[in-house]
This record gives sequence, C-alpha cells and structure tokens, in this order.
Amino acid sequence: MQFHKLILIVSFIFSPIYLGSSAAEKAIEKRISPVGQVCIEGQQCADTQITMSSPVEGMRSGKDIYEVSCKTCHSIGLAGAPSFGDRPSWGDRPDKGVEALVQSVINGLNGMPPMGLCWDCSPEEVKDSVEYMLDQLK
Repeated sequence: MQFHKLILIVSFIFSPIYLGSSAAEKAIEKRISPVGQVCIEGQQCADTQITMSSPVEGMRSGKDIYEVSCKTCHSIGLAGAPSFGDRPSWGDRPDKGVEALVQSVINGLNGMPPMGLCWDCSPEEVKDSVEYMLDQLK
C-alpha cells in the first residue's frame, strides 16, 4: 500500500512536467517553423504576381524630414546634437556653410550616424532639412 502511495505522489509531482511538455513542444515548433517557402520557376507558386509599393512621389520638405528624422536628437540636444532653434548650442557650425553641414549629415559626425536617422533621404532632402534647421536659429 505504501508503494502505491509513493507512486501516486511521484506521478502527481511530475505530471505537470509531462502534461506541459506537449504545449511547450508546440510552442517551440511554432517559433522555429519556416516563415516562407522557396518557389521555383515552373511551379504554381511562381505564377503569383508580387507588387511593390511605389515610392513617395516628390521630395519631402525640410520641415517634414526634420519632424520625422532629425527631431529625435535635435529637439533636446541628444548625444551632443545642437538644439533646434537655439543659436548658442550651434556654436560656429552655421559659419561653415550649408554644404559642409550637409556633408556632416551624409557622412556622420561625432554622435550622429551617417544620414542622421533618415536612411532614405536624398542629398537634396538632407540639404533642405539642414537649411530648414538653420532658418530657425534665433
């Protein structure tokens, strides 16, 4: 009788592990399952047409670029960035000229990564955003 109680207690203790293992296995299978399929020309799946979204028509304004990409750092002077509209925080940077500042943005400088945070900006859009920021200095 003692032996049966012992077996019952042991099975009670370890039953959650055994019962939970199938749920855990299913969760693991779901996490490691393929996210796509390879489609070879000639197979039915190759006939599916894939359309890409069209790029944004026209250039964005300097203000638009600032609001989306530059404001994160320049609104509060993060990582040494000169603050938007605060002439003293810019030091002698404006004296270097727009082209020098544009090159600093494109190539990155100090804490600013190349292209700032606008990896899809054209050089013209970078220039417009620099000019917008310079126009706001007080």
